[in-house]
Amino acid sequence: SRRLPARLPSRVSVYVCGARLRAMSVAMAAPADSAVDVVPEVSGGMSEAASGGEASSASTVQSGDARDYRGGLTIGSKAELEAELPPQRLVLVVMISVIQGYTLIGPLQHAFKVAMDIGDKGSLSAVFTQAAALVQWGKFLMTLGQNLLFSHVSPLVRVYIAMTGITVGALIPPLCVFTFGSKWLGWVFISFGLIGLSLGIFECTFLNVITPLGPLTKSWAIMGFPAAFFIVNVLGFLLVSFGVPVEALFWYIVLGVPVGAVLFQRRIAPQIAGTGGVAPHEDQEEQPQPGREEEGHKARKKHIKHIGTATVYKSILDWQAWLPMLVPFMCA
Repeated sequence: SRRLPARLPSRVSVYVCGARLRAMSVAMAAPADSAVDVVPEVSGGMSEAASGGEASSASTVQSGDARDYRGGLTIGSKAELEAELPPQRLVLVVMISVIQGYTLIGPLQHAFKVAMDIGDKGSLSAVFTQAAALVQWGKFLMTLGQNLLFSHVSPLVRVYIAMTGITVGALIPPLCVFTFGSKWLGWVFISFGLIGLSLGIFECTFLNVITPLGPLTKSWAIMGFPAAFFIVNVLGFLLVSFGVPVEALFWYIVLGVPVGAVLFQRRIAPQIAGTGGVAPHEDQEEQPQPGREEEGHKARKKHIKHIGTATVYKSILDWQAWLPMLVPFMCA
């Protein structure tokens, strides 16, 4: 495959690489004994931006190039095209906005505990500690369980569901406890439980959803984990030491998640759809595509819908390959 011009604008290169990836997806979904020539549509404006027909020639896929994966291009060729995609750095902001909800199990946990008038010793303190552990239990359960509970929900929608759960869970301490002064212990279970379940959905699903944007984009997203903890636990508590109320950190976390959701919906999700990396939701009508391209797209959509559950099911059946290696860590 021909590489893109070095000076090609970021949005244009995403569009062109996305067209090439869509073409490969059609070729990969076509039967091995059929000859398919796929030329994805490239709008006139984008073609002109690529200068000299570079986008059109680069996005033409011939079935004779490589036939060792269901008659289409190899997985390695697709990975090479994804590596050409420019990084979408806004995923760092999205990841930070969500992972900041995870920081409630850090120093903010003690501030939450003090606001509930719970000491460091006694039965109430032990119950509070067990409630905080729901974050880890929720992550563990939903990392695997989401493929069963949300098997008919697209990965993109799962990301929005997780963001909603994080927002509600993080809202409980500043609203119910700090603002209204409630001391009901149930708020602790609801808050940490929602955060844990939502994180279990978000962490792996978000990284999976942005994979079509290339490895550079995923690297920026991964940096959001340490960045979120640094912002809250270091910079945030530095401000608290100068007199800023600790509940302000809780409100900052709550208000940050919707900002990340809007950025994801307006700036990241359209780029993902441009690469053909996410199947449309079942309720949405697809644009008609001629010939085998339409058949390939439908086959690929059906494959994406069922691959998650099938993969988890096969992994459970093959428990001898991974469970013994986890036992020492579980005992520790």
